[in-house]
Amino acid sequence: MLNKLTWFALYTKPRYEQKVADELLQTGINSYLPTQKTLKQWSDRKKWIVEPLFKSYCFVQILPYKYLEPLKANGAIRYIWHDGKPGIVRDNEIEVIKLLCDSNLQLEVVPLTFEKGQKVQITNGSLAGLTGEYIQNAGQQKILIRIISISHGVLVTIPPAYVVAC
Repeated sequence: MLNKLTWFALYTKPRYEQKVADELLQTGINSYLPTQKTLKQWSDRKKWIVEPLFKSYCFVQILPYKYLEPLKANGAIRYIWHDGKPGIVRDNEIEVIKLLCDSNLQLEVVPLTFEKGQKVQITNGSLAGLTGEYIQNAGQQKILIRIISISHGVLVTIPPAYVVAC
């Protein structure tokens, strides 16, 4: 296990996510910063911007015994900890995050505070095969995809016809 590359969630200073990810890549450390394109409204204009999906988070893939190296990046603060050690993010969860970001669907990150809803599976589109929970949020029907390793979930707005009960 010590010689296997493992994903970890690195907590950064606010608005330093991209700087940390870039610096880690420049030093040869594999990093992943999930982003999404968002339409922002200012008083005088609207503009599409690319912003991190998870605020103040950057994912790093390292050998576990080298976990101190990424903390040297300017803006890196600490790891997300579980049971007294840096928490491991599963490879399949990183793949789910990448799939969600590549889907071009409207995403919303929420802390996992919902009561358990009905389990559903997405049947159509780029997210076909993913399972999640059916959630009613602000009058819209959404699917909650859990990213357990970092205690967050991603809400995806999907047409009801694309979902079946598990």
